[in-house]
Amino acid sequence: MSGTGFKPRVLLPNALDPDAENRLGQHAELLRPDATDSKSLCAAIADCDALIVRTHTPVTRELLSAGKRLCVVGVAGVGLDNVDLAAAEALGIKVLSKPDAASDAVAELTVALMLQLLRPIPGLAEQYRTGSFRQARAAAHGDELREKTVGIIGMGRIGSRVARICRAGFGAHVFYNDIVDVGPLSFDATCAEQADVFARSDIITLHVPLTDATRGMIDASALEQFKPLALLINTARGAVVDTDALRAALNADSLAGAALDVVTPEPLPVDHELFQCEHCILTPHIAARTHSGLRNMMGIADDVLAHLLRSAPRS
Repeated sequence: MSGTGFKPRVLLPNALDPDAENRLGQHAELLRPDATDSKSLCAAIADCDALIVRTHTPVTRELLSAGKRLCVVGVAGVGLDNVDLAAAEALGIKVLSKPDAASDAVAELTVALMLQLLRPIPGLAEQYRTGSFRQARAAAHGDELREKTVGIIGMGRIGSRVARICRAGFGAHVFYNDIVDVGPLSFDATCAEQADVFARSDIITLHVPLTDATRGMIDASALEQFKPLALLINTARGAVVDTDALRAALNADSLAGAALDVVTPEPLPVDHELFQCEHCILTPHIAARTHSGLRNMMGIADDVLAHLLRSAPRS
């Protein structure tokens, strides 16, 4: 395609940041659909060479099939569970994402959530703000991460960062489980069966993709295997945790607390019982959304453009 004078057409159902769009627009024609429902996208993609979406836009077999010239799909995010990968492969369409764009951002938020569950900082700060300085200091509170055993489910890009911070940074003990051999690590961590990680960990943090194997992984049966008064962190995918089972465990005080950046359904209704739970922290799916994390994810524009410029147009 390079050198032919032909400008590829890129469909953008979701806005990217201005810098990414400017870089893309120097070499490609950008098209914005009138609406983002399936019918509108299928009509708009018919003569496009590329599609770039955010992680909340479904890229279905129907949409991929409607792109007769489509050769590449870019996802401005880490995961690909919004894309029908089998359909893309069958149709010869390349799928690109930015899997490492926000690994540090997600890992750091994960550890921050651990610390907030261990030490109720916002509540103590509120006591001080409202004049209860002495009352806030009257009794010991919380625990140190150094004293805890942290269980990592999924020792990939993010899980391994969390494990390193917990072990090398805080001195916590680390157990982990992964479906593949993660190889030698630069810090002390013990590989164990999943059930053993559940049973031995004071804090369990999830860092797995959403697949048929991980959907609903943390259900009532799994929660029963947890150490009494354990803490659960989920910054992976909401559907990995059975929301109803988690709510029941928190209400029964069999868990000491949970921190969830992702949930199912998302967003939760404002009257959902988890919002009323004193020991449940809910953040609005913002683990990756630091300035650096978003900037890195927007680099998908450059990856898609590079693929287009080295590929022949599809007729």
